[in-house]
Amino acid sequence: MKILITNDDGIDAYGLALLEQLARTISDDITIVAPMDNRSGTSQAISLQNELHFSHITDNRYACSGNPADCVMLALNLLFKDNRPDLVLSGINHGMNASDDVGYSGTVGAAREAAIVGIPAIAFSQRYGKLEADFDVAREFGKRVFDHALSVKLPDRHVLNVNFPSTELSDVKGIRTAALDRHKMSDQIIAGTSPNHFSIGPLNQRIETNPESDRFFLQDGYVTFTPLLVDTTATTLLHNIPEISL
Repeated sequence: MKILITNDDGIDAYGLALLEQLARTISDDITIVAPMDNRSGTSQAISLQNELHFSHITDNRYACSGNPADCVMLALNLLFKDNRPDLVLSGINHGMNASDDVGYSGTVGAAREAAIVGIPAIAFSQRYGKLEADFDVAREFGKRVFDHALSVKLPDRHVLNVNFPSTELSDVKGIRTAALDRHKMSDQIIAGTSPNHFSIGPLNQRIETNPESDRFFLQDGYVTFTPLLVDTTATTLLHNIPEISL
């Protein structure tokens, strides 16, 4: 099995190394293409106006000056042009990507970039409640979660979004499949120290928690699986908007 691995935290991120370890339990044919630096929050953005630097580090390991979606696009067109990977893995992100946050996520964006062209893709993230990510849960349960994720038969143009909870190892309860919750990152704009400079924060402003949602189960000690569609068409409205002649 040919596997492409990427992330949004950068080529030197611990979560990327951990995901590579998990992937090597099922394959030795692994290629890593990740951003040169942290590109968190870039969603599925691609660098249309900027020239990208693509650097071969060692063996099948590359770094790209662009975003996670750029990494996938360059990898598929430069390294896998004639023989595409069987699977794309993204992560393990330093911080959860759950609820409405997935729209901002470079980790999920990279997986979506692969799914768009029909390659099965899984995004992995580790929730944390402190300043630095604690990967204890991902390390301890990663192999079982990874194997279970691989057993999911993803339809074409779907992504599986996996989140590890932040809790004591003894409090991890299992794996739950759950829908996205409603959540917004922030509605506060903070003035900077210089004129015309601002920052967004504080982050993670929850507006509600559905008791059947990914965020609820994460807080309750579960690993969450959420299948995501590439097609974001609002099918409930598709045939309810009147057509008119112009």
